[in-house]
Amino acid sequence: MPDYKLSFSAAGETCRGTNHENNEDNFLVGSHYKKECDTDRDSFSFTATNRCRYSLFAVFDGMGGGPYGEYASLYAAEEFYNVHMKLNDKLSPEQVSCMISDAFQTANNRIIRSPHMILGTTAAVCVLDREKESAQFFWSGDSRGYLYRDKILFQMTEDQSKAALSVKNGLYSKDDPRYKSDLNKLTAFIGMDAYGYEFHPLETTWITLKQDDMIFLMTDGISSVCSNYAIRAVIQKNTELFATVPLLYSASSSGSQDDLSVIQIKIY
Repeated sequence: MPDYKLSFSAAGETCRGTNHENNEDNFLVGSHYKKECDTDRDSFSFTATNRCRYSLFAVFDGMGGGPYGEYASLYAAEEFYNVHMKLNDKLSPEQVSCMISDAFQTANNRIIRSPHMILGTTAAVCVLDREKESAQFFWSGDSRGYLYRDKILFQMTEDQSKAALSVKNGLYSKDDPRYKSDLNKLTAFIGMDAYGYEFHPLETTWITLKQDDMIFLMTDGISSVCSNYAIRAVIQKNTELFATVPLLYSASSSGSQDDLSVIQIKIY
């Protein structure tokens, strides 16, 4: 049995926002995800064993703010859980990347074929390869992935929203009143491919990891009210323990009424 040098511990937290009847978020930490749509709060943590080369993590933000957003995130969580359970040491990183990309398509197709009036869900996904000591991010929508290294927080994903696209193209700045109104107008999400055959998430290359790196995945309930500077400040105050609960508290204290979800992975 391989004895991988890279070790890690991971934790996930989710809680219902004050303006939602149900928690429409979901998260996947290894084989754990929120299995019931009416669960307002859930948490899970574990430390890696030497048995598994690959581990999968993801957060999902069901869209709509009403009925069935929680089903969209649940369906996505179930599809990525299926991928996690198929991971094995014989797979190449390229094969794993393809499996994750395919899961975006299968989750999309499950949503569009549902009898419920489901709009869709965002997703931010990260896979670890302990043999190559590397990680890769995938995403659709405005849920985010971060790498925290040497006290610097790097945003690894790029929001797929009208606001982010407008700022990138120089149409207006973040101070413009249109920026706030355009934040929730997504340009991509799981469920947008109405024909069910051409969904492509965005992805990074494989990123080499270092000891003491941390990876964060979070839904926009946190990032919409907490700047990257504020997120980094919370992380720096909680380096000894997990910063997941402090991040939820910071978002709530900053006025977020949305559902909140965050995953933290600590590399040793």
